[in-house]
Amino acid sequence: MKLHAYKSAALLAAICLPLHMSAQTAAKDSGHVVSKEATHVILEKISKGLDDGYPFPEISKKYIATLKSQENKKAYQNLSPEQLAKKITADLREVHKDVHLTIFHSKNYFEQLTRTYANTRTPEDIKLELEKKRQNNYGFDAVELNRKTSTAYIKISGGFHGEQEAFEMAANAMNMAAYSKNIIIDIRDNGGGTGMMGRFLAGYFFHAGDERYYLHGYHKDRSKDIQEWTYPFVPGKRMPDSKLYILVNKHTASATEGFAFALQKMHRATIVGDTTAGAGIAGTMIPLQENLVVFMPVKMVAAPESEQGWEGTGVIPDVVVKGEDARTEAENLIRKEQENVAAARK
Repeated sequence: MKLHAYKSAALLAAICLPLHMSAQTAAKDSGHVVSKEATHVILEKISKGLDDGYPFPEISKKYIATLKSQENKKAYQNLSPEQLAKKITADLREVHKDVHLTIFHSKNYFEQLTRTYANTRTPEDIKLELEKKRQNNYGFDAVELNRKTSTAYIKISGGFHGEQEAFEMAANAMNMAAYSKNIIIDIRDNGGGTGMMGRFLAGYFFHAGDERYYLHGYHKDRSKDIQEWTYPFVPGKRMPDSKLYILVNKHTASATEGFAFALQKMHRATIVGDTTAGAGIAGTMIPLQENLVVFMPVKMVAAPESEQGWEGTGVIPDVVVKGEDARTEAENLIRKEQENVAAARK
């Protein structure tokens, strides 16, 4: 898919969607039917979002035309909010399978977004959200050290977060791994989050001052394109000479795919596991009506100075194994290399 032809339009704020969001927040079918008038408003909001910021104008036009055609055919009538969300999403993916472009039903998430958009979030809202992230360790599950093979294993399955405390958690994990010759970062089942965390983690694997062009974000309005670089400073010891292995599976998505993709393109990591989800367009959440929310893609992410991303294809591992076998395979690779080094010294 060529990117140089994508021209300007208004832009929505960009984040990345954890692809398990809709599964986590999906409500049971209420049986309540969405009115014709409310359905029209919902379709108009989705169409406006697509027209304003979807990175590929020719695809957004097809999306909008499909929504209008289906509405005229009364395909969206007499549906509950849950059914309507699934039907619209399915229709859009028939046009172009963008796994980020999703409509889902969630009363709690809709209310949270509405309060955020209206700037009416309460201190209690913020406190509850913070407590949830703390309980989840900002996505970091474990750090394990193997002295025999000088290997550090870091598991991050809970999403990439961008708060100060999230970076502190990441720094602590990296500092524990700092003196290991081999680093395994496990992002299997990690549905994404913010790309800032990936850039932060990547900075540990290069020398100080050796900033790297990490990824490039293409917008519909090309004047808003973003060059994403690794951070020039990270707290603690860097590991430019440690061997890095990144574990992925088909549920590794969005910003975490970007982390694997970028390090692979920079020839800095060996990717082990299954082909990833193929969700390479970042976006923003927009509340609609009837407790429906759309995740609207607005930024195509690709390799620096390239039109190549992972949207639709996923990140192809360097070592392809079943996702559940990825850690064992990475550890086997480390042992085999160490055995070869030892044999060569004899």
